[in-house]
Amino acid sequence: MNQKVYNFLISLIPFAVFVGVTLVVYSVFSIYASAVTHDVNEAEDFINKYLLHLTAAIDAILIPIFYLMWKSDRIAYPLKKTNMPIFTWSILTLIGASACLALNYLLSMFMPKAILDTYDSASEVLWNENLMWLSFVAVVILAPLCEELMFRGLIYTRMRVILKAPYTILISALLFGFYHGNALQFMYAFMLGIILAYMMETYRNIWAPIVVHASANLISWFLTYVVMIPSDEGGRLDYSILCGNLLITFTGLFGIVYTKKKISKKSKSEEQHE
Repeated sequence: MNQKVYNFLISLIPFAVFVGVTLVVYSVFSIYASAVTHDVNEAEDFINKYLLHLTAAIDAILIPIFYLMWKSDRIAYPLKKTNMPIFTWSILTLIGASACLALNYLLSMFMPKAILDTYDSASEVLWNENLMWLSFVAVVILAPLCEELMFRGLIYTRMRVILKAPYTILISALLFGFYHGNALQFMYAFMLGIILAYMMETYRNIWAPIVVHASANLISWFLTYVVMIPSDEGGRLDYSILCGNLLITFTGLFGIVYTKKKISKKSKSEEQHE
């Protein structure tokens, strides 16, 4: 087998681990649901009722597994870690928040209404007002840690050894999109995945995409449970929100360019002194 093909397949092992753990957890819970309800339809409703709990449990199981794989990978795939000042962390938070708002706005503008309606029905299971704080833990804390360790920490850094940055960013973003399932979430996750992979490429620090991802999910959680911003019939956010979001985005992009230049200058200075 070609070495590049072999290395590419090796980079997908973390995703296979995710699939395996997910199948085991869902299989065990399905058996339990069937035993409790004694009816196929009731069992399905029972599983849907605890879907958020299952998602949180799977992430909680995978985080230590992926962390150990990440630490092991640093021997075979070492990274020159970038030190990031407080200013950079604040910029990354702004990028995550603005990406969430901008992508949701664009998708609500251009995605077919049938797809939007399908997503609204599916999201009611996860965005349950009775599970507000469980949703916070699952969506804002566990999901960014688990998904970033898997997609950017393991899959991206392994692929980056054999592929150039643009190809690695694109492939990892596509995988991130497929991971999220339905058409609307695929588009959102694919575009967000490009941003997250770019953060990993720029800073070579797993915490950069984690912060951006957590910030994006925090905005979604906050708007869903706390603010509940009204929208018109097409689900389009108010234009004043878009203008504010664009301002935040351009500020964030300027901050990324600025900090990247500072990091490059510092790296060159350190190399000259060695």
